[in-house]
Amino acid sequence: MGTRAVGMRVVGSARDRLAPYVFISPFIVFFLVLFLFPALYSLVLSVHRYRGFGPMVFVGLNNFTSVFRYSVFWQAVRNNLFYLAFSALPVIVFSFLAALAVRSKPVSFQRVIKPMIFLPHMMAVMAATLVWRVIFSTNYGVINAVLGTRIPFLERPGLMRWSVVILMFWRSLGWFFVVYLAGLTTVSDDVREAAIIDGANAFQATVRIVIPIMKPIFLFTFLNETIHTLKIFTEPTILISGWLSGPPETKPIMGIMVDYVRSGSFGRGAAAGWIIFLGILVVSLAQLKLFGRSE
Repeated sequence: MGTRAVGMRVVGSARDRLAPYVFISPFIVFFLVLFLFPALYSLVLSVHRYRGFGPMVFVGLNNFTSVFRYSVFWQAVRNNLFYLAFSALPVIVFSFLAALAVRSKPVSFQRVIKPMIFLPHMMAVMAATLVWRVIFSTNYGVINAVLGTRIPFLERPGLMRWSVVILMFWRSLGWFFVVYLAGLTTVSDDVREAAIIDGANAFQATVRIVIPIMKPIFLFTFLNETIHTLKIFTEPTILISGWLSGPPETKPIMGIMVDYVRSGSFGRGAAAGWIIFLGILVVSLAQLKLFGRSE
């Protein structure tokens, strides 16, 4: 009887140890098949010339040098940095101020305004982009119809990138607003009230108490929006050109990769993808260092 009991305990403990891996096995399979294998295969493609059929020809780093020599690539880099500077950074600041303002209002007001601000983010990217394409249209756009003008928002190079910035700002505001509103719940009202009693005004309490406490939240949002902006594709492409890769004045870096793949240059497309990955990695590490969270 004792031997049987020991054997049952051994079998039971083995099953207990195996059970968690059984439950997470679907994720592991999907991760290996849909992420890890394609990533490694794209790394192999990046050093080969391959058109999707026939033999693969090893070319070393020629694909990477070809991407760097492509003049449109550097224009795309400037476009992404423009989107990052004039969309990502303002939306982070404005959404934080909006969260501060809403949190100070009565609960009944919050129940109305929160869904209104977050609603644009709930729209599909394609649907939101097509809506703004109608709004900005020169011939039948809402803005030109209301103002009685014919401003070429989507045709003039000086206005095209600003149109993309407005779309990105409008769609991203709700997500950051909710994140900051949740982060503000970690700041005790007692702490701010104590600071105000000690003589600090609302601005000083926000700068010296709220913002330092929410430093990890800011780090998370900066990293998230930087990654999203550097690999953006749908908004500038669909808004400006409808479905093609778009003109160089608004083409994102991802558009370069898509152009290579569309033309059958899978090796250069993979190289462009890895350049985007390395760029995002460098910028993210720089932000971590800037925020003092290098660990």
